[in-house]
Amino acid sequence: MDVSTSSVAAWCQENKLRAIGGVWVSGLAASMAYNATKPGMKTSVKVIHSRLYAQALTLTCLLGSAAAEAYDRKYGSAKDLPDDPFLYKAPTHVVK
Repeated sequence: MDVSTSSVAAWCQENKLRAIGGVWVSGLAASMAYNATKPGMKTSVKVIHSRLYAQALTLTCLLGSAAAEAYDRKYGSAKDLPDDPFLYKAPTHVVK
């Protein structure tokens, strides 16, 4: 299976929320595995720390996604789809 960096970047650009959710889940799993190796902590503290680490990683990913979106919009590499429900379309005529 040949997966290039550009195809992964294109998938992440098309599926931003799935990519950020995947980062959260993988960050939570990695931090749970990391905290499991610490012997002097209670389980509840390990879970709380794992959630905080994953949340920080997710916020960083969201900020990066917002920065990439702003860069794309500023330099014109983002394509505006005509059926984008979040794209503002000014009214073309006034109804009296």
